[in-house]
Amino acid sequence: MKYLTLFIAIIFSSCSSQKISKTLSSADFKAGEQPYYKEWTGGAPGSGSGVSLYFPTSVIEGHQLESVYFRGMENHSASFTSNDKQMLVTRFSFPNTDREMSLDPKNEYGNEAPQMEGLPIKLLKNEAVIAFEVDGKTKLVKLEGITQKESIAYPSAPPQGGDN
Repeated sequence: MKYLTLFIAIIFSSCSSQKISKTLSSADFKAGEQPYYKEWTGGAPGSGSGVSLYFPTSVIEGHQLESVYFRGMENHSASFTSNDKQMLVTRFSFPNTDREMSLDPKNEYGNEAPQMEGLPIKLLKNEAVIAFEVDGKTKLVKLEGITQKESIAYPSAPPQGGDN
């Protein structure tokens, strides 16, 4: 029994996902550089919705970004928010969930089953993990206590090329 327990412990330790290199909270950043997110909604039908995550460039320490994990989603790109290059933003789109919902299961025929893709990292709603490469190895930095700012509602575009 003792050997079985040791064997299981070795398997779990060797199969575990990458370790978080550093954990930071909003208090670790100076004013104006705290990470935050904003949800957004497009104004036109079918334009979708999502969330934009803003975080300071100091998190990746001048290295190349690999991935950002936030609220069950993954993104591989980020862009600067302004000319001072102090903050980065990465945008996530929520999956389109146009489905027929009914008490009668026959009416739901044709709905696609949701994709159950699991990310390698489990996070709370206000946490993110930033992955970047340092000397050929992936480094992970966890951001905790990310605050939510006011949502952005993009208005629908005015009609184009009408008879004026």
